[in-house]
Amino acid sequence: MEIKLFRKWDIAVIALIAAAALAFAYMSFSKSENPQAVITVDGEVIETIDLSAVREKIVITPGTDPKVVIVAENGEIRFESAECEDKLCVNSGSLEKGGDTAVCLPAKTVITVTGSDVDAVVY
Repeated sequence: MEIKLFRKWDIAVIALIAAAALAFAYMSFSKSENPQAVITVDGEVIETIDLSAVREKIVITPGTDPKVVIVAENGEIRFESAECEDKLCVNSGSLEKGGDTAVCLPAKTVITVTGSDVDAVVY
């Protein structure tokens, strides 16, 4: 009696798993192509920043009440400080990939990063 180590379907399943692992690794480690940070205050776009082109620290202080300070550097953007009580926007951290969003509701300020990142595929 001869025992085969692999059958035809075993090799096909292994190849399929390897292809899925490579696709997942590519999507996980690739960054957005030309991520753009769009800053809106009260629904109006006040500034758009190409995060891949940011070389020096950029500080933005929109005239909002309460006052917020937004900083873009090293391909990321974040709320650095806010005069609101809960500071949820500051605690949201740095944004760098397409789809990342941070909001300061009291100041009616939204930062959204647009780009070509795909976090999930829905069929």
